[in-house]
Amino acid sequence: MKRWLNIWVMILSVVILVPICLMAQNSPKDYLEGHNAARANVGSKPLIWDKKLESSARRFIQEHIEDCLIGVKYVAPNKYAYNLAYHPRSINGANAVAVWVKLKEKYDEKSNSCIDGNPKSCAPYLRVVWSTTTSVGCAREKCHHNKGMLIRCEYEPSGIIPGHERPYPYPRIIN
Repeated sequence: MKRWLNIWVMILSVVILVPICLMAQNSPKDYLEGHNAARANVGSKPLIWDKKLESSARRFIQEHIEDCLIGVKYVAPNKYAYNLAYHPRSINGANAVAVWVKLKEKYDEKSNSCIDGNPKSCAPYLRVVWSTTTSVGCAREKCHHNKGMLIRCEYEPSGIIPGHERPYPYPRIIN
């Protein structure tokens, strides 16, 4: 009897702790910490959380919760700059921001351009640290039919990527 009780306690612990772990690092504070640490490294002012941007990001994800952007070649721009993250299993907000920040290695500060000449390769990093951006809002949802997890952060005002006259609209999908 005691053995069965121990087994049930262990099962319940896993059932309770796994969702808590998945929710961890998805609060506004967690997104802001990752963004603002990267921004501090380049002298940009800290971002503030914006509920309007969070709602806009959530609306976008809700529109794509069925397809999870799988096979989507182009995402129409809206009035906000944004970063996207997708993972076939699970990804949290802190991890998504870390991936975008890691793209700093593809940015050449001296020439103010992406090292490989492709603006898509470092744009997610630039959106995180753009000096004129003041606010961010993010959303994260699990896609239908266990297709993965989708995260979107939106930024205002949007920055201009070198070589482009308007905010850079393309998403970064993490495989």
